[in-house]
Amino acid sequence: MNGAPVVLVSPRLEDRQLAARLFAAPRLLTSSVTAALTHLQGTPGSGSALILMAPLPDVPLADVTRAARRVQARVIVIGGAVPGAVTLPDLHAAARLLRPTAGAEGGPERVQGGGPAGVPPRLTLIGASTGGPKVLSVALRNLKPSGTVVIAQHISGGFGQNFASWLSGVTGSEVRVARHLDPLRAGEILVAPDGQHLWLSGGVLHLQPGRPGLEHLPSIDRLFVSAVPVAPTVTGVLLSGMGDDGAEGLAQLRRAGALTVVQAPATASLPSMPQQALQRERPSYVLTPEELAGLLGRNA
Repeated sequence: MNGAPVVLVSPRLEDRQLAARLFAAPRLLTSSVTAALTHLQGTPGSGSALILMAPLPDVPLADVTRAARRVQARVIVIGGAVPGAVTLPDLHAAARLLRPTAGAEGGPERVQGGGPAGVPPRLTLIGASTGGPKVLSVALRNLKPSGTVVIAQHISGGFGQNFASWLSGVTGSEVRVARHLDPLRAGEILVAPDGQHLWLSGGVLHLQPGRPGLEHLPSIDRLFVSAVPVAPTVTGVLLSGMGDDGAEGLAQLRRAGALTVVQAPATASLPSMPQQALQRERPSYVLTPEELAGLLGRNA
């Protein structure tokens, strides 16, 4: 944590005992929201984090979030949901999120080493529709992945190459359009071509023309489901969009052992896809675009 304090509020002693093992000092472990906020007010601008454990305190949580933000503290909720806060499944996920780099004490977020033949040790799959480009422009800024990043963005016909070029320009990262039978090369960021489905098999990418106007192109679910056999190497991300494309595929990845991320619905231009994903399976993380950028910087 580089000296930034972690403040945890939980009525359960076992939660506070676990936090004592996961988070290095400085930290405060308490059952009192008042004590937590008083402590944070004494350390403004320190990059601190306030973690609230369900059952949530019997106080106006919007007021708690506003008070924490006034001292530039990040709010994390475990086992519940609060507008403006990051939602995570457990304290281990919070520890991974707050770890500043992959080399921090406690080890990297994902174990290094080779995946199945032809699959890099890190494979990041991102699905997005309306509102996705705006999020990608933040999440991929200056990203230099150690693995492969593959993006399935719903897009109109004829705009695939323009989208890749635009994304390269706004992020400073090299992005190109995927080709049929492209191998998965470490360090590459690929986008699906317009009008085509994209999926993974045998360590290479496959393309197939779709039916414009009759189905989502590319299918996010098809890409996600194709990676289930290599799920332990995968980070799956679902962003803004209408409908439910990607929700079932992300749930299957999560159940198979992938690290999964859903954009916080409150930050999405169209929250339907993130909301559908949250209804199916609790992901590893629910993040804002800025928080997603930090996670990809450590884990892609």
